[in-house]
Amino acid sequence: MKFIRLILLSVVAFFALACIVSFFIPSHIRVLRMVSIANSNDSVLNKVRDLAQWKSWYPGFENAALKDVQVQHGRVVKANIGDISLLVKESTDSAVVVSMQKGTRSLISGWQVNKDYRKDSLALQGYMDFTLKWYPWEKFSSLILNKSYGDILAQGLRNLKE
Repeated sequence: MKFIRLILLSVVAFFALACIVSFFIPSHIRVLRMVSIANSNDSVLNKVRDLAQWKSWYPGFENAALKDVQVQHGRVVKANIGDISLLVKESTDSAVVVSMQKGTRSLISGWQVNKDYRKDSLALQGYMDFTLKWYPWEKFSSLILNKSYGDILAQGLRNLKE
């Protein structure tokens, strides 16, 4: 009986410690990558604004088929690719923000073009914003978001650069 009580108390103490440590991990994570490009911002951001062109540069969407398409100003602004819903939320001269939703999980992905004053080129930034719940396992899993999603983002930026 004492052994079972020791195990139960240890599990509760470990869970409480994990919760306390997880409160120091932020609930909002931004994965950011950047690449220098020589093209004009219109030519690059037009590929991002039009979801129909994502096949040519976004990793994993090469063979994907668009479903439930909504067209606005000659561009696809809302579509489903597999079980992922994409929606262009904001589009300006220098930035595009896209909402990506898979099931109940949602993330914001954005691309922004800035003048790179050190070189005579443009800096294309890509980012993904994640909002996490308070659960310890979700907070600890956020520690690998930078590597896993950062590689996808970097590959997409390299594809846009080409």
